[in-house]
Amino acid sequence: MQPRKVKPTQRTRPASARNDAIHRAILSGLLGNIGHKTDPHEYTGARGTKFAIFPGSALFKAEPQWVMAAEIVETSRLYARTVAAIQPEWAERLAEHLVKRTWSDPHWNPQTAHVVAYEKVTLYGLPLIARRPVHYGPIDPRLSREIFIKALVDGDYQPDAPFYRHNLRLIEEIERLEAKSRQRNLLVDAQVRFDFYDARIPAGIHNGPAFEKWRAQAERHDPRILFMSRRDLMLHAAGDITQEMFPDAIVVGSINVPLEYHLEPGHPADGVTAVIPIAALSQVPASRFEWLVPGLLREKITALIKSLPKPLRVHFVPAPDVAEGAFAALKPGDGSLLEALAMYLSRLKGITVAPSAFDPGSLLDHLHMNFRIVDDAGKVLASGRDLAALRRQLGLKIQSQFEQVRHPLYHRDNITRWDFGDLPESICIQRHGMTLTAYPALVDLAAAAAADARPIGARAADAPKTATANGVGLRLFDSPESARAAHAAGLRRLLMLELRDEIACLNTRIAGLQEMYLHYATLGSPQELRDDIIGKTIQRAFLHDTNVRTAMEYELRKEAGRRHRLLEIAQEVADMAARILAAYHNVALALARPVIAAWQPAIADVREQLAHLLPRGFLTNTPDQWLAHFPRYLKAIELRLGKLITTGHSKDAAKMAELQPFWRSYLQRQAAASSEGLIDPELTQFRWMIEEFRVSLFAQELKTSIPISAKRLERQWQIVQRRG
Repeated sequence: MQPRKVKPTQRTRPASARNDAIHRAILSGLLGNIGHKTDPHEYTGARGTKFAIFPGSALFKAEPQWVMAAEIVETSRLYARTVAAIQPEWAERLAEHLVKRTWSDPHWNPQTAHVVAYEKVTLYGLPLIARRPVHYGPIDPRLSREIFIKALVDGDYQPDAPFYRHNLRLIEEIERLEAKSRQRNLLVDAQVRFDFYDARIPAGIHNGPAFEKWRAQAERHDPRILFMSRRDLMLHAAGDITQEMFPDAIVVGSINVPLEYHLEPGHPADGVTAVIPIAALSQVPASRFEWLVPGLLREKITALIKSLPKPLRVHFVPAPDVAEGAFAALKPGDGSLLEALAMYLSRLKGITVAPSAFDPGSLLDHLHMNFRIVDDAGKVLASGRDLAALRRQLGLKIQSQFEQVRHPLYHRDNITRWDFGDLPESICIQRHGMTLTAYPALVDLAAAAAADARPIGARAADAPKTATANGVGLRLFDSPESARAAHAAGLRRLLMLELRDEIACLNTRIAGLQEMYLHYATLGSPQELRDDIIGKTIQRAFLHDTNVRTAMEYELRKEAGRRHRLLEIAQEVADMAARILAAYHNVALALARPVIAAWQPAIADVREQLAHLLPRGFLTNTPDQWLAHFPRYLKAIELRLGKLITTGHSKDAAKMAELQPFWRSYLQRQAAASSEGLIDPELTQFRWMIEEFRVSLFAQELKTSIPISAKRLERQWQIVQRRG
């Protein structure tokens, strides 16, 4: 028979829990015999005593952080005997009547919405708790209330309440007035706002929950008890800071451009910032922003007058008085501020003041408009004070924005005849709440893809698979210049498609092609040369004015051109091409001769010049007024190469040093314009002026077609720069 199992009536407590209970009971009588390990093998006890655990103790090697001892005896040193490990919190609870508490660093805790301090607890001089965060409100209600109100004023405590949102809006409004007027004397200081709340919030309110409870009751009797007024927040009235002087937006063309104001010298956004959507970036003229806002224009005009060279500046003193007159006479919209001010000053004193005489770079940052470019979601894409640089930086993004537009009337492919009605010069389209101006134009799809012209929707990847390599499309562009250039190519291609029989006949009857093919061999294929000659022929016969916009005019041009003797025109173009290519052949032979190392910079410059002078399609793409001078340009190159032998490379290097800054500036600007899909007639003029300057430097005996000098190039470059 097995013995009967007896079920226990009480769960046995773990040994460690029983030991802790016993130790806590014993600790109540040994509060003066506790110690904290502060050094290896040494403990600090009550009243600064130092002792060690007796070597015979079971805890000698364990060395717990806190111990109590049944006795502390002194032999060779002070030893604790019969020791046990304890927790400092036990001593704090048992010695509540003996411990000393001190608090430090009271501060606002935004997570708990309470005032918090750090508490230190000591027993007989021994720190039991070194740094414990505690609510400080019950400990020092008066100081805690001050800290709470300060947090409310500084924004460290932000209640979700109508009064707080109202007061914050008022403060932001007054700060905007300060930023507009650029003076820090409108908003009262933090102490005045503190006093406002201090006079209304009762004693004993020193944390968020208590404040909300009080506010709920107080607002039943007076809903606006904590609402501030402009009188509470402003030191004086700001009657001169009007919407007219400091507008929140300006209208540029058909686009409403928001303005923001910031007052912080040295900050990137100090002054006025125009917030421009990227879709509108290419359509806002830089000249409008030179005028800033009326409230800052007087100061800017004064600074510009003071930036004049001294011989000019002495005629316009005192500068503030002269600026006052200019401010009254000049209005935004008069083009460039520099040009308008220069004209005003010239008329005022009867002397010549050029726009280039001003030094805008010497002006403080806030006297230049700052720009922030944002996408459709308001995300900042770029910012800075140079609008032209921002356009270059974001050129591809601008194109991408316009490529997303698919207008039902002006987005077509595979056009073979004029069957789309009349084309307006421009149309208005709505884009993300903005009214933008778009420019319809025909486009040679193959040429556009090759040149990366990128009209709206003209990406090669987006072209329909059914479009032919020679297809004509209809697209929208973001600038009249790019639209005009694309339209000329599109018209030419459309005529070539409709006149394919006549063109086929021309290809077989143009004389002298074989010799031209030999001279052109290093530039391209025979087919490319034939296409270039035909393209130029079409231009001369049909497109003396490329801005053909109506179906009737197109048909009239087509019929009138057919009556022209196309073969004679084609032969004239071929003869001109032959002269150019013959001159090029002479240059190519000269370049093929052996050269010494010292000539290499000049040879490299010539090769670069030729690459830009005779690219593929140079006949079609070069205006007649400059194409006629190509034989002279090439002859000038030939003479330059000959002079390397007769006069040496030193003189050539000196002349090249004079030329290169203009040429490099052009290449950089042209690359940026191409990346943006922009066409600048002033930059084109600058390019051909450089070609004439080369003739004046390296082959003076050939004469130039226009007056040219380094100073004239400088003036033209300034015009290019001002156009942005």
